[in-house]
Amino acid sequence: MGFQPDPQIPITPVEETAKSSINSDWQNILTAAKGGGVSFAGRIIEYVIRFAFGIFIARVVGVEQYGLYTLAITVSLIATNIAMLGLQTGMVRFLPAAIREKDDQTAWGIIQVSVGIPLIFSLILAGGLLILADPLAGLLFQDTRMVPLLRIASLLIPLDTLSSMAYVITISYKQPQYSVITDNILAPLIKLLLAASFLAIGLSTQGILFAQLIASLTALLVLIYFVNSLFPLRRTLGSATKHLKKLIRYSLPVYLGWIVNTLQSTFTTLALGFLGLATGVGVYTAASRFSLIGSMFYLSVGNISTPIFADLHSQGNTAQMKAYYQTTARWLLMFNIPVFLTSVLYAKPLLWLFGDDFTAGVSSMIILAFGTLAYTSTGLGANILDMTDHPKVNSINSLIMVFILIFLNILLVPRWEVLGAALATSISIVLVNVISLIEVWILLRMQPYNRSLLKPILAGLVAGSIAALINHFFSLSYFLQLIVGGGMLWFVYLGLLFLFKLPHDDMLVVERALVKIRAKSPFNHFGKK
Repeated sequence: MGFQPDPQIPITPVEETAKSSINSDWQNILTAAKGGGVSFAGRIIEYVIRFAFGIFIARVVGVEQYGLYTLAITVSLIATNIAMLGLQTGMVRFLPAAIREKDDQTAWGIIQVSVGIPLIFSLILAGGLLILADPLAGLLFQDTRMVPLLRIASLLIPLDTLSSMAYVITISYKQPQYSVITDNILAPLIKLLLAASFLAIGLSTQGILFAQLIASLTALLVLIYFVNSLFPLRRTLGSATKHLKKLIRYSLPVYLGWIVNTLQSTFTTLALGFLGLATGVGVYTAASRFSLIGSMFYLSVGNISTPIFADLHSQGNTAQMKAYYQTTARWLLMFNIPVFLTSVLYAKPLLWLFGDDFTAGVSSMIILAFGTLAYTSTGLGANILDMTDHPKVNSINSLIMVFILIFLNILLVPRWEVLGAALATSISIVLVNVISLIEVWILLRMQPYNRSLLKPILAGLVAGSIAALINHFFSLSYFLQLIVGGGMLWFVYLGLLFLFKLPHDDMLVVERALVKIRAKSPFNHFGKK
């Protein structure tokens, strides 16, 4: 489908040029910018709420209880990802094509298989954790305080499994705003409000988990309503064309990689928990929260890009895929440079927000910032490998990463605790993303870099230098360092980007966004009859 401007919004000069060039390429960029922007906006709102939640919880219950809560949520997350059997990747691979071709029978079959089987497994795992919470708390974490927390967390497994599958359906329809409303805004807000209420009546860490349980259930019900508006779910089960073998055949190799990725993202937390370092878990969680900003943007762009990569591959359009690969890589680097600089230059003030006990994680936070910048700057290689029928390559990459991670955790965490955990995480994730970068080049002859990356790098060097000088010459409180120094860093960086002039396709996105804002502004129609 070619470039289709909104009839209510005038075409900008940049769009006019785009229309006369590679129409579908610009359409993919606009789709990614809109979908990724919506998804990221939702994630930022969620992050702000979760950040406030984390500060509030950490200051009320303390660093150790914060660590125990994190361990319970981590166990629930691992079980949820195990239950999905990788079918979420199979659904995002095949469902967009069925939607595009308006093949409701195939779409219904994919949804039945991809939701039904994980739901069954999630119920089995939830029951197992509920029953075995007592021995698991003693064997794994050497702390009986984990028993009631694990039992409450077990109830999250089927809810989060269904929510993840419903999210994939909305992404397949390229409608990320629905999951933004439910998962990124509604659930975190309900959790924050309920947690405050439950803590006020003395429920402590168990009250926080109950708040999360109620929030997850509420968000799931609303998300199912949205899914039903996209694809009515009141259908007979026998009317669907089943694609069980195809989905399982595609998903199982991906599943191995998915499990490995889950271990990669959670093993460091578990390693600290296995050593009985609940306080270390709390400090590491606070330090890693700031790396989440860069990761969230990476995931937002990656999630909306995955079905685009799948469509381009199915059409055999390698040239557009390469151009899109480079555009998204530039977006990732442009956003992550100031995030990285903020995390490095203002590590102590940021951790101080959680409490004085958390400032012990400054070095760990800086190491994690370097790791996040490195891996997000390698582009969306793993997404491309998955959507170009190379899921086994990703699985092997993930195995390599988790073996490195486990080895480094065993080697470093007992010796250096939280600092060792940060080193293990950063080294392993950077290595596997560099490997993916090389593999995309070898298999597809694509690489994500071009000269347009020099502008954000130069802007970052200048902005970072100015912020460092402010820190050196002015003795400000932690709070003022964040407001004055951090604000100046972002202001200078963004100003230099616009001074250097954005690339052609980025200008398309910016102009399109500004025109939409003006069109929807109430002041735009002020005085008109």
